[in-house]
Amino acid sequence: MLTDDAIRARVAALEGAASQRQDEREAQLSKSFTKYLHVHPLVDAASSAIEAIENTDDRFMLGLHQIDLRTRGFGAKELVVITGFAHSGKTQLVNTAVLNNKNKRILFFSMDDPAEMILVKLVCMVHNVDAETLEARIRRGDAEAKRWVREAATDTFRHLFVPDESLNLAGVDKTIAEATDAWGAPPQCVIIDFVGSMAGDSESQDDGIKSKMESMKRWVKEKPFPTIAVTQNSRGNGGPGKPITLLSMGYGGEQEATFVLGVRRKSQDADLDAFEREQEKDSVTLHLVKNKRPPGKKTPYEGIDFHMIPQTGRIVDGTVE
Repeated sequence: MLTDDAIRARVAALEGAASQRQDEREAQLSKSFTKYLHVHPLVDAASSAIEAIENTDDRFMLGLHQIDLRTRGFGAKELVVITGFAHSGKTQLVNTAVLNNKNKRILFFSMDDPAEMILVKLVCMVHNVDAETLEARIRRGDAEAKRWVREAATDTFRHLFVPDESLNLAGVDKTIAEATDAWGAPPQCVIIDFVGSMAGDSESQDDGIKSKMESMKRWVKEKPFPTIAVTQNSRGNGGPGKPITLLSMGYGGEQEATFVLGVRRKSQDADLDAFEREQEKDSVTLHLVKNKRPPGKKTPYEGIDFHMIPQTGRIVDGTVE
């Protein structure tokens, strides 16, 4: 009678032999398709799918539990669209995600705000101080406040680059190549804030957003990192402060995206009275309205409320930090 150890050894040997035969079949199949440019065996996708499922640590999380729970993070080749009306908290959400991923290599194309402004906002979030106070302290020659800014640039956010020029995708590619060379590895997330400020056709009816998003979808599919693209709702159904749906976007990337995350401030809703607006002044509501990661969990129609710290704009779960 075989001992337990012998049985386990035999099972392991059989599994190893089966795995080797499978590897040989896959290698032979892939080799037979090398003459084709666009037709590839599904075995290539199988390997990629298994790797993506196993390596969830490589995914980019926002650091907001109720959203991360539904998306399980953003991965390679995925396009994440963050959308909302003006002053709804989109950039605050992006800054919060950067803050919550200090150890990841992030390339943040801030085409709307200069790099200096992004750095100051991040410093304020780290030290829970408003920008006006920080700037006043620096003007007075406060050594501690100056140290905060320098430490953020050299230590806390040492893996962050913030190009602030208006670029097209070719320019973005060149910048990614530079950042990859500087890091010695590719970015773990690319953020474009916002698509409307990208160089391109600004005379078309939709400010070129539709064509830019179509180009970005093709571009993203070749990238070993997720791309977060920020767009602004300007027309379509709904309005400031109202629940966000895919119809709210008016052809602004909803068809191309892997995920669509809407941002709104209930306090902007013109139908609320003064008391109701005051109650919502520090809230920000997120709507995950498109999620292509199975099983496609989305947020309720009314969205999920988060707290925005008024001094800094940092978004946190619950009503307190």
